Amino acid sequence: MIDCVFDGSFNGLLTLVFDTWRIRDKVASVIQEPDAGSLLPQRFYYTQDNKASRVREYIDNRMGEEFAFLVKAAFLSSRPERFRAIVNTIHRACEMGPKALGLLEDDVLCFLDCHKEVTREAHRFQGLLRLREMADGSLLAVFAPRHHVLPLIMPHFADRFPGENLIIYDEGRHIAGLSEKGVVNLARVAGLQPQDSDGERELEELWRVFFSRLAIKERLNPRLQMQHMPRYTWKHLPEMRETP
Repeated sequence: MIDCVFDGSFNGLLTLVFDTWRIRDKVASVIQEPDAGSLLPQRFYYTQDNKASRVREYIDNRMGEEFAFLVKAAFLSSRPERFRAIVNTIHRACEMGPKALGLLEDDVLCFLDCHKEVTREAHRFQGLLRLREMADGSLLAVFAPRHHVLPLIMPHFADRFPGENLIIYDEGRHIAGLSEKGVVNLARVAGLQPQDSDGERELEELWRVFFSRLAIKERLNPRLQMQHMPRYTWKHLPEMRETP
């Protein structure tokens, strides 16, 4: 059995899929960095874009766009076992075709769970992100998702605000999504020092008042509320923060 190590990139993972095909039954784990505590032999797989392209084309042609999206979404998961699940599920799909997704194997089930968790959180933040107007007129939203959903939600907000300069910042991963007139890019950013526009604080307070006045105290259901607005999101929701 072998611990397979790669550089953490998507193309790096697809390269590993290509290079481990002949030894697929010996893949014990797939990790981003060498594990000094592992007793198994470790092998580093260097990213080769031509091999990654061949795997991507094979997936698109044989499995279709839906499976390709499953792979990309699972890759954005924060589960540490996601890499092995993706590699082994692609190997099984190469053997069996789409029927592989019906297997009750641990890696396939983990692969499907990763996709489900990522897409569910991406959908949640499409409704929970709160945009603030900056002094320069741009719009900023800050959040801390459990999974790396920024690449999935940026196109949604770029389409909703095509004429705006938009920044969505994942403060946990220090990655910012930038949309300038609908053109989207991702960049690693150490931190932000936002400056709100003159009317932003007043607008935020009006929203808090509206939210509190709209609520019907007799029908409050905190447990149901947390199903739709989990507690880890409250930090960035002005209506859920305590009044300064």
